[in-house]
Amino acid sequence: MNKQELTGKELCGAWTALVTPFSRGRVNAGKITELVSFASNANITGVVPLGSTGESASLDEFERVVVISAVIEAANRKVDAAGGKLKVMVGVGTNNTTKTIVNVKQAADLGADAVLVVAPYYSKPTPEGLRKHFLSIADVSPLPIVLYHIPSRCGVGIPMDLVVKLSKHPRIIGIKEAGGDIWRSGEIARLTNDGFTVFSGDDPLTLPLMAVGATGVISVISNIAPRQFGKMISHCLIGDYKSALEIHQRLSPLLNALGLETNPAPIKEAMNITGMKVGKVRSPLAPVTAATRKVLRQVIEQTDEPHIG
Repeated sequence: MNKQELTGKELCGAWTALVTPFSRGRVNAGKITELVSFASNANITGVVPLGSTGESASLDEFERVVVISAVIEAANRKVDAAGGKLKVMVGVGTNNTTKTIVNVKQAADLGADAVLVVAPYYSKPTPEGLRKHFLSIADVSPLPIVLYHIPSRCGVGIPMDLVVKLSKHPRIIGIKEAGGDIWRSGEIARLTNDGFTVFSGDDPLTLPLMAVGATGVISVISNIAPRQFGKMISHCLIGDYKSALEIHQRLSPLLNALGLETNPAPIKEAMNITGMKVGKVRSPLAPVTAATRKVLRQVIEQTDEPHIG
Protein backbone atom coordinates (compact mmCIF):
# COMPACT_ATOMS: atom_id res chain seq x y z
CA MET A 1 0.00 0.00 0.00
CA ASN A 2 1.27 3.47 -0.84
CA LYS A 3 2.21 5.39 2.31
CA GLN A 4 0.02 8.29 1.23
CA GLU A 5 -2.98 5.98 1.28
CA LEU A 6 -2.54 4.86 4.88
CA THR A 7 -5.50 5.55 7.12
CA GLY A 8 -5.98 5.34 10.85
CA LYS A 9 -7.21 1.78 10.44
CA GLU A 10 -3.81 0.64 9.16
CA LEU A 11 -2.18 2.27 12.20
CA CYS A 12 -4.33 0.54 14.83
CA GLY A 13 -2.71 -1.67 17.46
CA ALA A 14 0.30 -1.51 19.76
CA TRP A 15 3.19 0.80 18.90
CA THR A 16 6.41 1.12 20.89
CA ALA A 17 7.62 4.61 21.76
CA LEU A 18 11.29 3.74 21.34
CA VAL A 19 13.94 4.90 23.74
CA THR A 20 17.10 6.31 22.18
CA PRO A 21 19.98 4.11 23.35
CA PHE A 22 23.30 5.76 24.13
CA SER A 23 26.79 4.35 24.54
CA ARG A 24 29.49 6.61 25.95
CA GLY A 25 27.23 9.57 25.32
CA ARG A 26 26.62 8.80 21.64
CA VAL A 27 23.61 7.32 19.84
CA ASN A 28 24.03 3.54 19.72
CA ALA A 29 22.78 2.62 16.24
CA GLY A 30 23.53 -1.06 16.72
CA LYS A 31 21.33 -1.19 19.80
CA ILE A 32 18.55 0.57 17.87
CA THR A 33 18.57 -2.35 15.44
CA GLU A 34 18.18 -4.77 18.36
CA LEU A 35 15.28 -2.81 19.83
CA VAL A 36 13.44 -2.69 16.51
CA SER A 37 13.94 -6.44 16.05
CA PHE A 38 12.65 -7.01 19.57
CA ALA A 39 9.47 -5.09 18.76
CA SER A 40 9.00 -6.83 15.43
CA ASN A 41 9.46 -10.30 16.87
CA ALA A 42 6.77 -9.48 19.42
CA ASN A 43 4.28 -8.63 16.63
CA ILE A 44 4.10 -4.96 17.54
CA THR A 45 2.32 -2.88 14.86
CA GLY A 46 4.97 -0.19 14.70
CA VAL A 47 7.63 1.84 16.43
CA VAL A 48 7.83 5.56 17.18
CA PRO A 49 11.35 7.01 17.37
CA LEU A 50 12.06 10.57 18.47
CA GLY A 51 9.07 11.10 20.72
CA SER A 52 9.21 12.10 24.39
CA THR A 53 10.50 8.61 25.24
CA GLY A 54 13.19 8.97 22.58
CA GLU A 55 14.58 12.18 24.15
CA SER A 56 14.14 14.03 20.86
CA ALA A 57 14.69 17.41 22.49
CA SER A 58 18.20 16.32 23.52
CA LEU A 59 19.37 15.21 20.07
CA ASP A 60 21.10 17.31 17.43
CA GLU A 61 20.24 17.25 13.72
CA PHE A 62 22.86 14.65 12.80
CA GLU A 63 21.71 12.36 15.61
CA ARG A 64 18.11 12.61 14.43
CA VAL A 65 19.15 11.31 11.02
CA VAL A 66 21.15 8.50 12.62
CA VAL A 67 18.16 7.41 14.71
CA ILE A 68 15.57 7.61 11.93
CA SER A 69 17.82 5.85 9.42
CA ALA A 70 18.70 3.03 11.83
CA VAL A 71 15.06 2.47 12.79
CA ILE A 72 13.79 2.43 9.20
CA GLU A 73 16.59 0.21 7.95
CA ALA A 74 15.91 -2.31 10.72
CA ALA A 75 12.13 -2.15 10.18
CA ASN A 76 12.49 -2.76 6.46
CA ARG A 77 14.34 -6.00 7.15
CA LYS A 78 11.38 -7.40 9.08
CA VAL A 79 9.01 -8.28 6.24
CA ASP A 80 6.47 -10.98 7.08
CA ALA A 81 5.09 -13.68 4.79
CA ALA A 82 2.31 -11.40 3.60
CA GLY A 83 4.78 -8.70 2.61
CA GLY A 84 3.98 -6.48 5.57
CA LYS A 85 6.60 -4.78 7.69
CA LEU A 86 6.95 -3.04 10.99
CA LYS A 87 5.65 0.50 10.50
CA VAL A 88 7.60 3.58 11.56
CA MET A 89 6.04 6.80 12.84
CA VAL A 90 8.66 9.50 13.44
CA GLY A 91 8.27 12.23 16.05
CA VAL A 92 8.79 15.49 14.15
CA GLY A 93 6.95 18.17 16.14
CA THR A 94 8.56 21.38 17.36
CA ASN A 95 7.32 24.83 18.37
CA ASN A 96 8.50 26.17 15.01
CA THR A 97 6.10 25.52 12.13
CA THR A 98 8.74 25.84 9.41
CA LYS A 99 11.15 23.56 11.24
CA THR A 100 8.42 20.96 11.76
CA ILE A 101 7.70 20.96 8.03
CA VAL A 102 11.40 20.39 7.36
CA ASN A 103 11.34 17.47 9.81
CA VAL A 104 8.26 15.97 8.13
CA LYS A 105 9.90 16.05 4.72
CA GLN A 106 13.10 14.58 6.14
CA ALA A 107 11.18 11.69 7.69
CA ALA A 108 9.45 11.08 4.36
CA ASP A 109 12.73 11.14 2.45
CA LEU A 110 14.22 8.61 4.86
CA GLY A 111 11.27 6.23 4.40
CA ALA A 112 8.93 6.75 7.37
CA ASP A 113 5.30 5.63 7.19
CA ALA A 114 3.78 8.43 9.26
CA VAL A 115 4.74 11.32 11.54
CA LEU A 116 3.78 12.33 15.06
CA VAL A 117 3.30 16.09 15.53
CA VAL A 118 3.13 17.41 19.08
CA ALA A 119 1.40 20.64 20.03
CA PRO A 120 3.89 23.54 20.00
CA TYR A 121 5.51 23.62 23.42
CA TYR A 122 6.52 26.75 25.36
CA SER A 123 4.89 29.11 22.83
CA LYS A 124 1.36 28.41 24.16
CA PRO A 125 -0.52 29.30 20.95
CA THR A 126 -4.23 30.07 20.94
CA PRO A 127 -6.63 27.58 19.28
CA GLU A 128 -6.37 29.65 16.09
CA GLY A 129 -2.58 29.48 16.26
CA LEU A 130 -2.78 25.72 16.73
CA ARG A 131 -5.17 25.39 13.79
CA LYS A 132 -2.87 27.31 11.46
CA HIS A 133 0.19 25.40 12.69
CA PHE A 134 -1.27 21.95 12.09
CA LEU A 135 -2.93 22.82 8.78
CA SER A 136 0.23 24.46 7.45
CA ILE A 137 2.04 21.18 8.13
CA ALA A 138 -0.74 18.92 6.85
CA ASP A 139 -1.17 20.86 3.60
CA VAL A 140 2.40 20.06 2.51
CA SER A 141 3.00 16.74 4.27
CA PRO A 142 3.72 13.73 2.06
CA LEU A 143 2.97 11.47 5.03
CA PRO A 144 -0.04 10.78 7.28
CA ILE A 145 -0.02 12.84 10.47
CA VAL A 146 -0.89 11.80 14.01
CA LEU A 147 -1.46 14.72 16.37
CA TYR A 148 0.07 14.54 19.85
CA HIS A 149 -1.90 15.96 22.78
CA ILE A 150 0.25 16.11 25.92
CA PRO A 151 -0.53 19.37 27.75
CA SER A 152 1.60 18.55 30.79
CA ARG A 153 4.75 18.79 28.66
CA CYS A 154 3.62 21.46 26.20
CA GLY A 155 1.84 23.96 28.40
CA VAL A 156 -1.06 23.87 25.95
CA GLY A 157 -3.48 21.20 24.79
CA ILE A 158 -5.28 20.70 21.50
CA PRO A 159 -8.97 21.54 22.15
CA MET A 160 -11.36 18.69 21.43
CA ASP A 161 -13.44 20.66 18.93
CA LEU A 162 -10.26 21.58 17.06
CA VAL A 163 -9.22 17.91 16.90
CA VAL A 164 -12.56 17.06 15.34
CA LYS A 165 -12.15 19.82 12.74
CA LEU A 166 -8.55 18.81 11.98
CA SER A 167 -9.60 15.17 11.56
CA LYS A 168 -11.37 16.16 8.34
CA HIS A 169 -8.03 16.93 6.69
CA PRO A 170 -7.01 13.91 4.55
CA ARG A 171 -3.48 13.89 5.96
CA ILE A 172 -4.46 14.04 9.65
CA ILE A 173 -5.46 10.49 10.55
CA GLY A 174 -5.12 10.17 14.30
CA ILE A 175 -4.22 11.61 17.68
CA LYS A 176 -2.10 10.40 20.56
CA GLU A 177 -4.04 11.24 23.73
CA ALA A 178 -1.78 11.76 26.74
CA GLY A 179 -3.87 14.23 28.70
CA GLY A 180 -5.38 11.79 31.18
CA ASP A 181 -8.97 12.56 30.15
CA ILE A 182 -10.90 9.38 29.33
CA TRP A 183 -14.16 11.19 28.50
CA ARG A 184 -12.40 13.53 26.05
CA SER A 185 -10.73 10.61 24.26
CA GLY A 186 -14.03 8.78 23.98
CA GLU A 187 -15.75 11.85 22.55
CA ILE A 188 -13.02 12.30 19.96
CA ALA A 189 -13.47 8.66 18.95
CA ARG A 190 -17.23 9.20 18.73
CA LEU A 191 -17.12 12.44 16.78
CA THR A 192 -14.46 11.57 14.20
CA ASN A 193 -14.74 9.26 11.20
CA ASP A 194 -13.76 5.59 11.07
CA GLY A 195 -10.44 6.39 9.40
CA PHE A 196 -9.27 8.46 12.37
CA THR A 197 -7.48 6.59 15.16
CA VAL A 198 -7.32 7.60 18.81
CA PHE A 199 -4.08 6.29 20.33
CA SER A 200 -3.61 6.04 24.06
CA GLY A 201 -0.49 7.91 25.06
CA ASP A 202 -0.67 6.86 28.69
CA ASP A 203 -0.04 3.16 29.35
CA PRO A 204 -1.94 2.89 32.67
CA LEU A 205 -5.07 4.37 31.05
CA THR A 206 -4.92 2.35 27.85
CA LEU A 207 -7.50 -0.25 28.88
CA PRO A 208 -10.24 2.29 29.76
CA LEU A 209 -9.37 4.45 26.75
CA MET A 210 -9.86 1.48 24.44
CA ALA A 211 -13.14 0.70 26.16
CA VAL A 212 -14.43 4.12 25.05
CA GLY A 213 -13.14 4.00 21.48
CA ALA A 214 -9.34 4.17 21.22
CA THR A 215 -7.94 1.60 18.80
CA GLY A 216 -4.24 1.81 19.51
CA VAL A 217 -1.50 2.78 21.92
CA ILE A 218 1.90 4.42 21.61
CA SER A 219 3.45 2.68 24.55
CA VAL A 220 6.42 3.03 26.88
CA ILE A 221 6.09 -0.29 28.69
CA SER A 222 6.21 -2.20 25.39
CA ASN A 223 9.93 -1.41 25.29
CA ILE A 224 10.27 -4.30 27.77
CA ALA A 225 6.89 -6.09 27.68
CA PRO A 226 5.83 -5.95 24.04
CA ARG A 227 4.18 -9.35 23.85
CA GLN A 228 2.10 -8.92 26.99
CA PHE A 229 1.03 -5.35 26.29
CA GLY A 230 0.44 -6.18 22.64
CA LYS A 231 -1.82 -9.07 23.65
CA MET A 232 -3.78 -6.71 25.87
CA ILE A 233 -4.38 -4.42 22.90
CA SER A 234 -5.40 -7.36 20.71
CA HIS A 235 -7.92 -8.50 23.34
CA CYS A 236 -9.38 -4.98 23.51
CA LEU A 237 -9.71 -4.74 19.73
CA ILE A 238 -11.96 -7.82 19.68
CA GLY A 239 -13.91 -6.77 22.78
CA ASP A 240 -12.39 -9.32 25.16
CA TYR A 241 -11.93 -6.92 28.05
CA LYS A 242 -11.84 -9.67 30.66
CA SER A 243 -8.62 -11.08 29.19
CA ALA A 244 -7.28 -7.57 28.69
CA LEU A 245 -7.96 -6.75 32.34
CA GLU A 246 -6.01 -9.80 33.49
CA ILE A 247 -2.92 -8.55 31.63
CA HIS A 248 -3.44 -4.98 32.83
CA GLN A 249 -3.59 -6.12 36.44
CA ARG A 250 -0.53 -8.34 36.02
CA LEU A 251 1.45 -5.38 34.67
CA SER A 252 0.02 -2.74 37.04
CA PRO A 253 2.95 -2.69 39.51
CA LEU A 254 5.39 -2.18 36.65
CA LEU A 255 3.17 0.44 35.03
CA ASN A 256 3.10 2.34 38.30
CA ALA A 257 6.86 2.10 38.79
CA LEU A 258 7.53 3.46 35.30
CA GLY A 259 5.65 6.61 36.27
CA LEU A 260 7.58 7.36 39.46
CA GLU A 261 9.90 9.81 37.72
CA THR A 262 10.02 11.71 34.45
CA ASN A 263 9.87 9.50 31.37
CA PRO A 264 12.12 8.04 29.96
CA ALA A 265 14.41 7.73 32.98
CA PRO A 266 12.42 4.87 34.61
CA ILE A 267 11.97 2.83 31.42
CA LYS A 268 15.64 3.14 30.55
CA GLU A 269 16.59 2.01 34.05
CA ALA A 270 14.15 -0.90 33.81
CA MET A 271 15.61 -1.92 30.45
CA ASN A 272 19.13 -1.77 31.85
CA ILE A 273 18.06 -3.88 34.83
CA THR A 274 16.76 -6.53 32.44
CA GLY A 275 20.03 -6.54 30.52
CA MET A 276 18.99 -4.54 27.46
CA LYS A 277 21.86 -2.04 27.95
CA VAL A 278 20.35 1.13 26.50
CA GLY A 279 22.53 3.52 28.48
CA LYS A 280 21.60 6.54 30.55
CA VAL A 281 19.27 9.43 29.87
CA ARG A 282 20.90 12.57 28.52
CA SER A 283 21.05 15.88 30.40
CA PRO A 284 18.94 17.76 31.41
CA LEU A 285 17.27 14.52 32.50
CA ALA A 286 18.87 12.64 35.36
CA PRO A 287 19.06 8.93 36.20
CA VAL A 288 16.41 7.66 38.60
CA THR A 289 16.98 7.83 42.32
CA ALA A 290 18.12 4.85 44.35
CA ALA A 291 14.60 4.53 45.78
CA THR A 292 13.02 4.31 42.32
CA ARG A 293 15.70 1.86 41.18
CA LYS A 294 14.86 -0.36 44.13
CA VAL A 295 11.15 -0.33 43.29
CA LEU A 296 11.86 -1.12 39.65
CA ARG A 297 14.00 -4.10 40.60
CA GLN A 298 11.31 -5.40 42.91
CA VAL A 299 8.45 -5.15 40.43
CA ILE A 300 10.51 -6.62 37.58
CA GLU A 301 11.29 -9.63 39.75
CA GLN A 302 7.63 -10.00 40.72
CA THR A 303 6.09 -9.48 37.26
CA ASP A 304 5.72 -12.57 35.11
CA GLU A 305 8.02 -12.19 32.12
CA PRO A 306 8.09 -8.38 32.05
CA HIS A 307 10.38 -8.49 29.01
CA ILE A 308 9.92 -11.21 26.46
CA GLY A 309 12.58 -11.73 23.84
